[in-house]
Amino acid sequence: MRKRTGVLLGLLGAVAGLVAGLPLSWVAAPLPDIGARYSGTWWNGQASSVPLLGQVSVDGGLTDVGLATPPGDVTMMARLGPRSLSDLALAMPIDRLPTSDARLAGLAGQFSLRIDSARYSSAGCESAEGTASTNVLAVNGARFSWEGPVLSGPVDCLDGRLRVQLSGEDGGTTVRSVTTTGMDGLYQTDTTVTTADPAAGNALVLFGFTRSGAREFTLSEQGRWQ
Repeated sequence: MRKRTGVLLGLLGAVAGLVAGLPLSWVAAPLPDIGARYSGTWWNGQASSVPLLGQVSVDGGLTDVGLATPPGDVTMMARLGPRSLSDLALAMPIDRLPTSDARLAGLAGQFSLRIDSARYSSAGCESAEGTASTNVLAVNGARFSWEGPVLSGPVDCLDGRLRVQLSGEDGGTTVRSVTTTGMDGLYQTDTTVTTADPAAGNALVLFGFTRSGAREFTLSEQGRWQ
């Protein structure tokens, strides 16, 4: 009996040791190859060379995992579960957005995204609560000879896709922009600007907007995150 007990305790100790030292690279093996390198364990590990984010610390748990980047241009922290996302805080310079849009190169300003909670499945986004904001129109006056409003608004889900609704008003100019994106990496952005400011109209046309009324300009774009 003592022998069996000893064997059992030994097996339990071996399993506990394996779990405690579970390599992060083992856990990440089934994930899509994004060129990242993994070190440490699931409970206390690091992922490096992660696209856009660089280095990400990993704090694994039994039901979810905490992710965080060190201070830098692009910062992110979140908790990720099998079908949930919570406490996401993402901030980056506007010219670091992962698109191939050359018009963003050299633009000043920040974009921030907070998602308090979200649920998703293989069908896509089921629910989300959060906010987003950007000051890109307010801090590039020297480049465009026009300053627009700071934009902010809610984040939710629509037809299985994450939806970010931004709006702002300043000096008689109103901006409304809606972006939807999904797990396929595709995005759609529809923006409407209403203004009587000639400087704003000139800047918007140069940026690709189409005049759709006496005071209204619109822009619709689709693409894939890089």
